[in-house]
Amino acid sequence: MKILVADDSHTICTLLRRCLTGAGYDVILAHDGKQAVELAKSELPDLVILDIQMPEMDGYAACEKILAINQQRERLPIIFLTKRDGEHLATLGSEMGAYLQKPVCEETLLSTVRALLSRSSTTSV
Repeated sequence: MKILVADDSHTICTLLRRCLTGAGYDVILAHDGKQAVELAKSELPDLVILDIQMPEMDGYAACEKILAINQQRERLPIIFLTKRDGEHLATLGSEMGAYLQKPVCEETLLSTVRALLSRSSTTSV
């Protein structure tokens, strides 16, 4: 399974890549929203993890463009991983996949990823 991680923090990207590759996932890194959209187009990930505050294009705009590329909203889960907090983020996260607040522990991240990938693979069959 291929996961696209988009975050402008190189430290966060490194930590997420280490965690996810250690669990057996292929990880593609983007350091801004525009790059995330381009990689979503070329790499066709099974799941996307987006920070909200990024240069070039924020996570909200990147999410919309990535979903437009995919055109199968229910099949491409998106996790918003951000320092921001708020009820609207929880609602958006539940609609798109999930919302996790930074810092997130590895167990929470991996269990969320597994659940979303499992759910998306059962709806695509």
